[in-house]
This record gives sequence, structure tokens and C-alpha cells, in this order.
Amino acid sequence: MKNKVFTTGEVAIICGVSADTVSRWFDLGQIDGYRLGPGGDRRIPYDSLRKFMLSHGIPLERLEESERRVLVVDDDPFYLDIIPSVLAQEGDYTVFTASNGFDAGAIVVEHNPQVVILDIHLSDIDGRAVGERIKSRAETRNTRILGISGFLEDDEIKDLSDYGFDDFLKKPFRIEELSERVRNLFELPLSRLNRPRKNNTL
Repeated sequence: MKNKVFTTGEVAIICGVSADTVSRWFDLGQIDGYRLGPGGDRRIPYDSLRKFMLSHGIPLERLEESERRVLVVDDDPFYLDIIPSVLAQEGDYTVFTASNGFDAGAIVVEHNPQVVILDIHLSDIDGRAVGERIKSRAETRNTRILGISGFLEDDEIKDLSDYGFDDFLKKPFRIEELSERVRNLFELPLSRLNRPRKNNTL
């Protein structure tokens, strides 16, 4: 989605204005973009549109409704590198990363990810506390959380749902399994939460 480029008509629908208004924004340099050749059609990249909407107080719901945002939180550089790489190959995801709970909180507030892949044992905070905070926000109460860890016992895995987790993978895991779990979490109806499964370690 971050690589998407919009026409003036698409921007008009997203912002709730006329196409002429968008063209005026473009011609006055209020919104960044480019033309398809001299005097050609205007094009506005996703990042430029999002920046413009934020600076002018235009709600992001229509822009983000079809965007699939994933936040990966892990203090292990290996997983912080490999998980976004896997997701980039497997689907059209916008992926954010954080190596600690503090940065994760800031990203959650700014981007409202639909899925969070969250290591339980972070260096600065227990991941279960992060999960609780995500689910306690009105804007992210429906965010799906996939816990990951190599150190949890079966009874601890079973209790993760009490902290807002919807699924769990034990490290190390197969990349195919990770991709499948993420897809499944995006497909969950809003009214249903999955309890973590006890026998899903690899």
C-alpha cells in the first residue's frame, strides 16, 4: 500500500472533495505528486497523501481501510529482520518494526496496526503488558495479536488470551506457518477472538 499512487479522482473520494479541488491542491503545491509527462495526469503517492491528510486534519479511515498494517515487535535483530522480509514476499502488507515496548506503543498510536506480532520477552517490558495496552485502546481493541516466544510453558501459552493475544507461535517457527497465521488473523471477524492453541509449537 505504501507504494500505491493515486489519481486525483481517487484522492477526491478519499478526502471527500471534488476532483477539481484536488487538482487545485496539486497545482498550488499543497500536496506533493507528479505528472505523467508534460501536462499529463496528476499522480499522488501514498506517503504524500497521508502526510497531507494528517496536516489538514482529514480522517485517515478511507485511506487506510484497505491497507493491511502489521507491527513486528521483537528485541532480537534476527526476527526483526526476517519477519518483515517474509511478509513482504507473502502479501501486500505495510510493515512497521519496533525493538522495544516504548517504540511499539508510539507506532500503535500513530498507525493503528490491524495485526501485531509481539515477542513476549522484550528487554524493557513484558509483552503481555503491551498486549493489554493495545487491546485497551478504543482504536486498536480489534487489533489481532500474535505472540511469539521460545520460553513459554504450555500453561503460560494457554493464559495469553487473558492478555489480549489471539494466537501464538513458538520460536523457532517455519516461515510458512507465520504467513498462514498472519493471513488467518486478518480474516478473523471482529466479533471473534481465537484462543491460543497449546499444541502449535514447531
